[in-house]
Order: sequence, then C-alpha cells, then structure tokens
Amino acid sequence: MEAITVTSIDEVIENIGRYQDVIRQDRQILGRAAMVWSWYAVKDRSSGAWKFAPSKFIGYRNASAKDYLAKSGFRGDLDGRVTERVLSEWFVVPDQGSRLERELKEALRAFLAGFAKAPGARARISVLKENVPIASGASAGMDDLLGRISSDPEICGGRPCIKGTRMRVADIVEAIAHGAQRQELLSDFDYLTAEDIAAALLYAARATEHRCVRTG
Repeated sequence: MEAITVTSIDEVIENIGRYQDVIRQDRQILGRAAMVWSWYAVKDRSSGAWKFAPSKFIGYRNASAKDYLAKSGFRGDLDGRVTERVLSEWFVVPDQGSRLERELKEALRAFLAGFAKAPGARARISVLKENVPIASGASAGMDDLLGRISSDPEICGGRPCIKGTRMRVADIVEAIAHGAQRQELLSDFDYLTAEDIAAALLYAARATEHRCVRTG
C-alpha cells in the first residue's frame, strides 16, 4: 500500500515524539541515525529542549519503526524528496552560520551523543518557521512587515490591526503573551499568515521605543 504523507503540523509533531521513543527501543533505528542527512527539529513546550527526527520518518502518516526500517533504504518506498517538499510548508533551514544553526547543531550532537552516536558530515537541520528570528539587518523586510499593519478610524476605533482584517495587534501580542504558539494562531484564524504575526510583534516592539504605546 502506498505511504500517505502528513497533512498537518500536529501529525509531524506526533511523529517526532514517536521517533524519540523508537530510537531508544530499536537498535536498528539507532544504527541508522548516523546516516540521516535531513533532520527536523521542534522545541518541547514544557522543557524547551530540541527534539529531532528524520525527514522520512516524520513525513508520512502513522510513522512506525517497522515501516521506516523496511521502506527507507535506497530502493525503499519512502522518498525523501517527497517528504522534503511536504515538510517545507512548516519548516525551513536556518541561515548558515546563524546562532540558531549553531544551537541546533550542538543540540543534535548532544542528542546523538547520548546514544554514543554522532551526526553525519552532511547532516542538515530544518526547524519550524516560527522559530526563525527576523534578521535584524533586514530593514527593507521590516518595512514590508510594518506595511501589513493599518490604523483605520472606521475599524476597531483606529487601533492598529492587520490590514484587511479586524485582528488587532493587541490581540496577537496578548495571545502569545499567554502562551499561544504561532502555529495555533494560524490554525485558529485561517486568514492570518506567519508574516502577519511577525508584523504584529514587530509593530509592538517598535511601539515600545516611543513614550506612548498604543496597541489595544
């Protein structure tokens, strides 16, 4: 039967959690870790620790050690090109040499060192787009983001909103302050984009540079 790729980030996160279990229980899975070149990482909400798993394991529904071992080889049915394309909806490779890339590489080394293994020389790590910070030097990009914010006296009393919506900057900032994840907001409000959320946070950050802060 043809393997079916994941359709939501929740399935991906569930698969990553499952991989954390099987790598501890299956010596064959562990043995393949050094050969993995495409790793994916998510941050555990409770501990803040990075969790890792291979593309071919997390890119298919109901991933299992049995299927991964049987089908992920050179002639196997699990295709890394397919999973890479699917996972690119939620993940991105951090800029080379960035602090995030260094943090991820060190965390992956520490993770595999716990099993007396090390990542392969070609290993690459992708991370959720929401975990990648906006480059501080990208002033043009920041201007584009701020262009997503509007203040219309006819909408929400002129309070700053995402352009074309009634979603206030204050609503987004408050939700994140109370622990909401960006992906949750994107799921709950399908008219929002990741750039809209970044724009709201940037606007709020810029507002604190002024004596009068008005987001709500």
